[in-house]
Amino acid sequence: QDVIMARVDSLPEGAKEVLQTGSVIEREFSYPLIKRVMYLKEQELLSHLSILKDSELLYERGIYPQSTFVFKHALTREVVYDSILAKRKKKLHDEIANAIEELYRDNLSEHYEVLSEHFFLSENYSKAAEYSRLASRKAEKTASLNDAIAHSKKTGTSLERLPRTAEIDKRIIDARTILGLYISQMNY
Repeated sequence: QDVIMARVDSLPEGAKEVLQTGSVIEREFSYPLIKRVMYLKEQELLSHLSILKDSELLYERGIYPQSTFVFKHALTREVVYDSILAKRKKKLHDEIANAIEELYRDNLSEHYEVLSEHFFLSENYSKAAEYSRLASRKAEKTASLNDAIAHSKKTGTSLERLPRTAEIDKRIIDARTILGLYISQMNY
């Protein structure tokens, strides 16, 4: 971890910021998404990404501008992610989730799981609950009940962290009922 952080600390500030933002997105992130989140001029962003590729922290797959960047090692991503302050992480998760909603608004169903996670980590529990609910329905339709159970649990957890109202209580009951149905289908 110290070796990785030494390599990251030797990077120019802009490249380090791109690397940190990428680590919050996931081990693999698309160019359009990092561009949307970073708000940098195209040449400046490409320069930072080039530095990260030359330093062998990231590698690029695909053809620009639809390329994808991947951390060479999962440990690198983890160390960089853990080095970010909690308040900044929360803000980045929110920005990333909002950028995903904008970029992929025509095909959000492919991103329910990722949106659920980013909104949950940004503490936007209302949106996290909704995307978790949608992800569990999607998993149910593909007969992936273990995933449906996991997403239903996250729905309940997200709803429980919201201020209690009669509407929220009703949604919690609905989420727990659905979770119970998934669990009974698994014969647990």
